[in-house]
This record gives sequence, structure tokens and C-alpha cells, in this order.
Amino acid sequence: MSNTSNKNSLVATIFPSGQPNDSGAQTAKLNVVLPKDIVMFVPGTTDPINTTALRHQANKEYWRNVKEDQKNLWKSVKELKPQYLDLHIEDTFFSWSGDNNHDERVVAAERLLDLFMRVYPNWTEKTVHLHLIGHSHGGNVINEFTNTIANSSNFPDKWKIKSLTYLSTPFFQQQHQLNHSKLHSKCKIINVRNEYDLTQRVVADFSLKNLELLIQNFSGEDLEKALDRVKETDTAAFDHLTDLVINNHTEGPFLWRETAVMLDGVRMVVQVVIDMIEKVGDTGILSSQKRLLITRLTAIRDWAATQGRIFENNRINRDGGYGRSEFVEDLNPTEALRQINILLAIQTGIADSFLLNLLASIAEPNASGISDIIDDTVTSPQQQVKGAFKIVDIPIFTKDPYHTRNKKANFDRFVNGLENCVRAKRPDMLQEILMRLISQFTTAESLRDVATKLGYLEYIVTGNLDTQVKRLKANITVYSNLVARFNADLVTPADRDNNELTEKPGSVPYLAMVSHSLSHTKLFDEVKDALTSSFSSGKNPGYKPK
Repeated sequence: MSNTSNKNSLVATIFPSGQPNDSGAQTAKLNVVLPKDIVMFVPGTTDPINTTALRHQANKEYWRNVKEDQKNLWKSVKELKPQYLDLHIEDTFFSWSGDNNHDERVVAAERLLDLFMRVYPNWTEKTVHLHLIGHSHGGNVINEFTNTIANSSNFPDKWKIKSLTYLSTPFFQQQHQLNHSKLHSKCKIINVRNEYDLTQRVVADFSLKNLELLIQNFSGEDLEKALDRVKETDTAAFDHLTDLVINNHTEGPFLWRETAVMLDGVRMVVQVVIDMIEKVGDTGILSSQKRLLITRLTAIRDWAATQGRIFENNRINRDGGYGRSEFVEDLNPTEALRQINILLAIQTGIADSFLLNLLASIAEPNASGISDIIDDTVTSPQQQVKGAFKIVDIPIFTKDPYHTRNKKANFDRFVNGLENCVRAKRPDMLQEILMRLISQFTTAESLRDVATKLGYLEYIVTGNLDTQVKRLKANITVYSNLVARFNADLVTPADRDNNELTEKPGSVPYLAMVSHSLSHTKLFDEVKDALTSSFSSGKNPGYKPK
């Protein structure tokens, strides 16, 4: 049999003997209409921490969020279109709220079916093979879509799902299970995963009630400005607090000026946090925690504002001169330390930490918490596929820039500790997860340095202030021991000192966002080969590469 192709038809010349015949034997021609292939991109959650929270942010821009001159996954898949006879690629229509929320993913699946029916109403009687590509929770939207179409009379009988491409999808054990009924008998399951992906492995275990609301209330720009203000402080000025004598003409004014800068930055940071918490209102979420936090934080903000003005006014020609006792007088830290000590109160460890227990109550899946459900996710669809279809497993961790830092053993210990916490489901599970995460943002050495400096203050303060200083030192000492236990040393010194890096490779933001996004920024060769091998419409014989 010899074959030639024209558009969407395959013209097959059939020889009676089954072989070409030079004797001029009679032949027959049979037109076979090949299936149509449709590729659909399904974006994921608007990521754990995102720059915007606009509804339907998770649309076509999700796939195009790289430099125009960079060959990303979307561009590479688009280039496949002319190479096949009847390949259709939809990338501009489908969007969903992007909320990390079970109900929103169910709604998204229903919207996906509706989109197919609206865009391809004339193909309902044709043979169509769908190829769905989902990143992150987009893969769970796809899984939910398989349940939607299994129970829908609107899904055409001649349509089948021929391939599923999961990009960094966290597979739930309870939610969004894969329904096989509308999958083609030769459906190919492509699973792209990055072992360094903190979101897929841990963060996605927590489905939230309204991620959009929380993200919308988080002003990254305002926080960045506040932190920049804190960073303007020249900390060398505080070294003079250990001097026997502080020079009234140079060292004193320098110390007062830098303290005013630092306090202004503290005021700004606390205000950003207060604004974020205050906007989480009228939802029943965080009601008691919200009141408690705002009370404490407002007192700290007001203290920073008041004392900051005093230091600014006294930074030149201060009556009484400049010394340690004068510094403490102008700082008036007793009330601020009292509020801070309430938040940081801890006796021996995680279980009796006021702050960790408060944060855990926020994360709890209950009436006042923000979590909808905690469902231990896995990085492979094996449990859902159940051996019925071939899984093409494509690990890409060696392609993550972080892999070159030779920190994989450190990372494995870190992420295994988090995953074990989720599986154990102990009463202090959330508290330990939070402490493990927080420990990656600081070091035991830096906290011990703070405790040491507080020890110096004990010699120059008395009364209630001395009590609060001692209490703070004790609290920070306990936290430093916890950080020493849980800090995984994930970031190299070179990266830590490189101020040009926005996300330090190995930092929690990097692992949660950059490592998580790697799978949808590029069409890796292994993914391309697996995807194209599932197309049914036939290759275009007239295609000529540019």
C-alpha cells in the first residue's frame, strides 16, 4: 500500500495483492478522513505569590510571560501547527480565576467544556482528538474536566482525549481524580516534574478558600519600599552603643540619624502588614486572629512613628548630649518590646510558640482559617492512571539553574522534612512546617548575634525595660536554636551576596516560583517528542522548515 496526503484526507492506493503490481493490475482508491487535533493550554493557579490578583489573570499571558525574543513553550507549540495537516492550537480563549481553591477548579472545568462547544460547534459530528496541556493546578482543572465530560451529554461522542501533558502538576489523593471514560485507548500521559519544585511538592497540599483575596491584599510594591527604607540604615552607627564614650559632635548625631531612618522603615513595614490584614474583612476568615494581630502591630507602629520623630528632632544639638542612657531614653523601647515579646513568646520549642500557634490557626482548614482542605499531593499521576495508559515521565531538575549549586542533598533533607510533616498529621504539624519555612529566611548566627547585643543592653537598662530585654533575649535564643535545627543551608554564599539576583537560587521564593514555573517556560525536546507522537491528523508533506 502507498500513501499520499492532501489536507485532512489520506488517499490510500490499494493493490489487490497487497503489493504494487507492475503488470497494470486494477487498483482502488480509498479516502480516509483523519481526526482533527486540538491543543488546549490550561493555566494554573496565579502562583503562590503573584504580582497581580486580577480575576482571569490565568489566561494567555500566563504562557507568554517571558521575553519576546525567547523561545518559550507556547511559541514552540505554535510552530508545530503548519507541520501537521489538521492541528489546531487554542491559547487565547480559555481563562479561569486562578484561585487555589477546589470549587474554582471545578468551575474552570465546566468553563473549559463550554469553550470547546462554543469554538468548535461545527465539529461535533467529526472525529476530534484533544491534547490538553496544563501547568500546576491547570493539570487538576484538566482532571476535573475529565469528570465533567464523563457526565455531560454535551460532549461529542466522537471526541476523545489523546494526550495529557502535566507540567509541575501536584496530584491530589482526594480531589480532582482522573476519569478514564473519555480518554482515547492510546492516550499518552506526559508528566513533567522538577524535584526542586517546592510548590508542587508541599505548598500545593494547601487549597485555600480565597487565594485571590489574600494576594490582592498583599502589596509587594509597598513592602519593597518599606524594606528598602530599612536597608538605608547604616548599621555601623550602632557599634557606638558599645563605646565607653559617644562623641557628641560626630558619633552621636550619626547614631541618632540612622536610628530615625531605621524606625521609619519599621513603621512602614508594620503599616504594610496592617493594611493587608485589615483588608481581609467581612469574610469570616481570620476574624479573631485579625483583631489580635492588628492590636499588637498597631502598638508597634505607633511606637516606631513616635520615637522616630524624637530621634529625627534630636539628631542635631540634642539637649543633654548623646550617650547610651540618652539613646534608651529617646528610644523608649519598653512598650514596643512588650508587644514584640507577646508575639514572640516561646518557652521551649514549637509547641508553646505563641506566633507559630497563631499562624497555624490562620492556616487551619476550619471556619476561621484560610485553608479549604489539606490534601497530601504527589508528583506523579501513577495512582490516578492505574496502569491503564503509558506515562512518559520527564524529570527536568537537572535543567534547573539551582542544580549547578550542588545543594541537592541539602534540598532533599529540607523538602523531605516538610513532606513528612504533612504525612504525619501531628497536632503541631502546621507549626513545624511554618518553622521549617521561616528558618530558611534567617540564620541561627544572626539571631544569636541579636541575643548577644541584647545582653549588652542588660548592663545599661533597669526596671521594666530590663525585664523586657531579658525576655526578648530568651525568646530569640529559643528561636535561634530552632533555626539551627531547621535551616537547611540552601543558598550558596555567592548567591546570597549577589545583589543583582532578585530570587536567590535555593531561597523559598525561588523554589516556590522559579523552580515551579520552569516546566512551562520551555518546550523540552522530550516533551515535544512525546506530544507530537500522539497527534493523529498526519504530518504535512508540504511543510518546509524555515
